[in-house]
Order: sequence, then C-alpha cells, then structure tokens
Amino acid sequence: MQAVFIILKQTDLVDDIMDALAQVGIKGGTAIDSEGMAASLERTNKNVAMVQLLRGILSGEESHKSKTVFVIVKDEQVDAVKDAVVSVTGDLSKPNAGIMFGVPISFTEGIS
Repeated sequence: MQAVFIILKQTDLVDDIMDALAQVGIKGGTAIDSEGMAASLERTNKNVAMVQLLRGILSGEESHKSKTVFVIVKDEQVDAVKDAVVSVTGDLSKPNAGIMFGVPISFTEGIS
C-alpha cells in the first residue's frame, strides 16, 4: 500500500481531483489546508508580508494557501491515481502546478 500526496496551489481543483479519483475506484481521500515555506519566510520580513497581504486582498487570492490531498491505495492503484490527478491538474512539472508523491505504508488500521 501507498499514501499518495498531492499538494496544490490551485485549491479550486480539489473537488475535480476527488471526482477523478472516485471515477478510477478510489473510495476515500482527505484534503487539508496547507501552507508553503514561502509564507513562513514572508512572516519574518514584515514589509514583504504586508505587500503580499495587500496583493492577496486586491486580487481576491490567498497567495500562499494550498491544499494537500492524500489517499491510501493499493500498489496496483498508484498509476491510476497519478493519471487521474494529472488529467485534472495537467503537467505537474510546470512551475506552481503542484507536487505529487507516494510513500510506502508498512501497516494500516481502520481501512478495509
């Protein structure tokens, strides 16, 4: 089994990703709010943080907010998960598109 993590700056894609995962047979997933390193670094520099805050207010965006989606799947489902995510996000190798990675799981409880 593997935990597949998808970290997205485009938070509006989360529902589409969940739908794409359901279409390939994934029955459960979790999305949590997350924040990148840049937000932490900007908080240490108040001038930069203020500029970013104003930019976010004026544009209606939260510049450093992201979502992290994760699913636990069988090894043979990993390729289907990757394909489903890329069908929604497009090429993840482009800047700020997102990050996806898998982590092997040694045990689970509460998952049938």
